[in-house]
Amino acid sequence: MVGVPMNFPSKRILFYSLLAGLFTLLFLLLASCLSSFNYGIGDFSPIPAIIEVQSATPMGSPSEGQSEVLVSTKDKPTPSLEITPDHPLIENTDLTMKSSVTLVTYVSAPVAAATPAAKGADQPTIKPTPSAPKVSIPVLNYHSVTIDPGNIVVISPAKLEEQMTYLHDHGYTPVSLATFISLIEGNGSAAAPEKPVLLTFDDGYIDNYEQALPILAKYAFPATLFISPGMVDQVGYLNWEQIKKLHEAGWDIQPHGMTHPHLPKLSANQQAYEILEARKQIEEQLGVKADVFCYPYGEFNKITLKILMDHGFRYAFTTQQGYATDQQPPYQLKRIFINGEEDLHSFIKKLPKHD
Repeated sequence: MVGVPMNFPSKRILFYSLLAGLFTLLFLLLASCLSSFNYGIGDFSPIPAIIEVQSATPMGSPSEGQSEVLVSTKDKPTPSLEITPDHPLIENTDLTMKSSVTLVTYVSAPVAAATPAAKGADQPTIKPTPSAPKVSIPVLNYHSVTIDPGNIVVISPAKLEEQMTYLHDHGYTPVSLATFISLIEGNGSAAAPEKPVLLTFDDGYIDNYEQALPILAKYAFPATLFISPGMVDQVGYLNWEQIKKLHEAGWDIQPHGMTHPHLPKLSANQQAYEILEARKQIEEQLGVKADVFCYPYGEFNKITLKILMDHGFRYAFTTQQGYATDQQPPYQLKRIFINGEEDLHSFIKKLPKHD
C-alpha cells in the first residue's frame, strides 16, 4: 500500500502553533500595557480623605505642650495650604463644590489627602509675618464646671471662682466675643480694655448655667459658649431655655458642630451638615449671627477650612496652645486649656505678664 504524504497535517499543525503563538504575544502585549497604565490610585483619594486620629483624649483635653489631637496621613504629602490673616486662601487644592437650592453639595474629586491640624504633621503653611503680633489675647478654654476629681477637663466651682476673683482683683478684663474680634482686627473705636481676656466654655454642659453663670455674673464677666445643638436637652447638657438665659446674661453662643463629631473622619457633605446646621439652629433659636466656629476635639482638615470660608465664617478656634494674636490665620486661633486639676499658681502662669 502506497504511503500517504504527511505534508498537509504538518502544515496545519504548524499553522495552529503559529496562531497560538500570535495570540499569546498579543495577550502579553496587552497585559504589559495595562500594567504600565497609571490610574493614580495610590496618589489621590476621593473627597474626603480620611485621616487617622492617633490620640483619643477626653473631650476637649489637649496633651501638654501640643494641640488636642495628633493626626497623620498615610498618603503622600498634600499640596501646601496658605492662609493669610486677612483672607483665608486655599491654594493648589482641586476641591469641586456645587450648590443646590436647599443644600450645599460637595462633589467628590481627586484631591490629595486631608491636611492635619496638629504640630508635627503636614499642616497648612502659614505665610511668615514681617513683624511681631500687635495684639495678643489669652483665650481661656473651659468645659464642665462641677466636682469630678481626676478629670482634667472639669473644674470645680470653687476653683473657677478663685480664678475669676484673681482676674478681677488683678485688673484683667474678660471681653465679649465682639470686642475680642474688634481687638484682633485692630478696628476698635474705643480704647482697648486693660488686660483683655476671652473666656470660652465648650460643649454646653448644664453646669455652665447652674454653676459658671452665677460666678461670672458676680463680676459682670461675659463669656462665649460653643454648643452642639444636637446635644441640647440631653442628660447633663443645656436646654434651649437655659441657653437663651445665658445669652440674655451676656454670653455669646456659637457653633461647635451639631453632634461634636471628629470632623476629618466625615465625608464632605457630613462636615457641611455638622457645621451649617449647627449655625442655622443657633441663629433660629437666638436671633444672633453664629459665624465663629470651634472645632470639636480641635480637629479639622482642608475640607473643613473650605466649608468655613465658603459660608462666611469669620473665625474659628482650635485647641492649639497659645495666645490668640492678630497674626494668626483666622481659622486657627489658639487658646489656653484650663486644667481643672491645677492650682491657682499654675493658672496664673498661663496669663500674660503685665507691668
